[in-house]
Amino acid sequence: MAEDAKPEAGGGAQAAALPPEPPKGARQAVVLIHGMGEQIPMETLKSFVQTIWKTDDAVVFEDAKGRKYDGIWSKPDVRTGSLELRRFTTQRSRDSRAFPDGVQTDFYELYWADLTAGSTWEQFTGWVRGLLFRTWSTTPRDVRLAWLGLWGLTIVFLLLGAVGLVPDARWRAWFPDLPQKWALAVAAAIPVVLQMFARKTFGRVVRYTRADPDNIAARAAVRERGLKLLRALHANDDYARVVVVGHSLGTILAYDLVGYFWAEQTRARRVTVGSTAFEALARVEETGADLSEHKDDPVRRAVFIAAQTDLRRALVARSGPGAEPDARWLISDLVTLGSPLTHAEFLLAKGKGDLRRRQREREMPTSPPERETLSVSASRKAGAVGLNRPTHIVYQPDPRGAPDLWSLHHAAPFAVVRWTNVHDPAHWVVMGDQISGPLRDAFGPGVVDIDLSTKGKLAGFTHTRYWDADTGERLIAVRRAVNLLDD
Repeated sequence: MAEDAKPEAGGGAQAAALPPEPPKGARQAVVLIHGMGEQIPMETLKSFVQTIWKTDDAVVFEDAKGRKYDGIWSKPDVRTGSLELRRFTTQRSRDSRAFPDGVQTDFYELYWADLTAGSTWEQFTGWVRGLLFRTWSTTPRDVRLAWLGLWGLTIVFLLLGAVGLVPDARWRAWFPDLPQKWALAVAAAIPVVLQMFARKTFGRVVRYTRADPDNIAARAAVRERGLKLLRALHANDDYARVVVVGHSLGTILAYDLVGYFWAEQTRARRVTVGSTAFEALARVEETGADLSEHKDDPVRRAVFIAAQTDLRRALVARSGPGAEPDARWLISDLVTLGSPLTHAEFLLAKGKGDLRRRQREREMPTSPPERETLSVSASRKAGAVGLNRPTHIVYQPDPRGAPDLWSLHHAAPFAVVRWTNVHDPAHWVVMGDQISGPLRDAFGPGVVDIDLSTKGKLAGFTHTRYWDADTGERLIAVRRAVNLLDD
C-alpha cells in the first residue's frame, strides 16, 4: 500500500517507523464535504482524519505486542478532480462484524469553494432581503431570535448610511463633542468591512442555496464535481462501502448529491422478485411504513435502520464477475455535522408547508422515503412489499416486459442510506451552534439526531468544533456517527 506514498496528516516519522503493515482487509471510502467560507484545500480533511482515525483507539489496529498500526499516507488520486487534492489512506483497522479482517479507509475531500467564489454584494443583499421579509408566523421558532438580530444589524447599517444626510448645524447641536467628519469616516468604513466579511463568510451560502440565474452555473459545477467523484468510487470493485460526511453548508451539498446520485443509478434501484435484495426491500417497506406511523419510537427506528443496512449490503453484493458495474449501491451513510438543513423551511423553502409539498412531490428525499399509491392486488400478486398497505416506495418499471422486476422510486435513497445528524443546540445565539439543529421533524423519523449538549457543553460558538481533539464524549459521539467499522 505504501510503496508509492509518503506519511502525512500527522503520520510523519512516527508512521515511517511503524512495523510492517498487517494483511489487508476490505476497503472503504469516506468523502468529507467542507462548509462555507474561504476553505484551504486539504486543511479540513487533515484535521478530520487526525481525530476520526489516527487517535481513535477503538478503531486503530493493535497487535499482540501492543504496536499500533495508525499510519496515514497521502496519495495522489485522479478521482478527486483536482491536482490540489489528495486522498489519505490508512492502515487496516481493528476487526468488526462488518469487516472480519479489518478495513482500510481512503479519505477524500470534495473541495468546492473555488467554484462558488465571486458573490456580489447585490446577490448577498438580495438573499438577506429574502430572509428578512417574512412574516413572524413563517419564521421558525428556533431562529426567531437570530432573525430579530438580523433585523437589528440591518437597521444599524441603514442608520450608518444616514449619517451623511444630517445637516452640519443639526449634528453640532446633537453631538457637540463629536466632529461629523469622524462619524462619516467610521460610517463609511463599517459598511466596507461588513461587506468584505459577509461576502467571504456567507457568499458561498448565497451561491449554492439560492437558485437565481446568476448562480445556476456555479451550482451545477459544484454538483457535477461531487457526482463525478461518487461515480468514480462506484466504477470498480475497489470499495465495499462509501460514507458521505458533510459539515455546515457542505451538509446541504451532501444531501443533494446523495439524492441526485441515487436518481441516476437506475440499475442499482431495481430488484428482482425472489432475490436476497427483494427480501431485504420487503423489510424496508414494512419497517419504514411502521416507523412513519410511530415516529417517536426508538425501537422501530432501530429496526428500520437494520433493514436499511441489510438492503444496502444486498445491493453491494451484486458485484463480482458478470455483474453490471452500475448495479451496485455503495453509499451506506450520510453524516451531517452542524447542518443548516434544520432551517430548511427558512433557507430552502417559503415555509413549512412549502417544504412538505416539495417532499411529497419527491423533490426533496426523506427518511423513510415518501410513499406513493400502488395497487394492493399488484403487490400481493408479486408476493411483494407491504402486502396490506396501499402505499409503497417501489413500482414496476415495465410489468409487461419484466413482471418480476421492481424499482425503488427516484427519491428513495434513504431506503438504503442511514442518515445520522450531529448537532449542538444554541443558547442565546452565540453559545453552542445556532446553525445546527435536529432534522427528524423536517426530514423524517428515520434520521438519527445526536444532541452533543448531552455529552457535555463547550463555551462559545461551537460550529467549527465538531471534531476537536479535546472534546471528550462529544468527539466519541462524532466518531460513532461516522462509524468507520460499520457496526
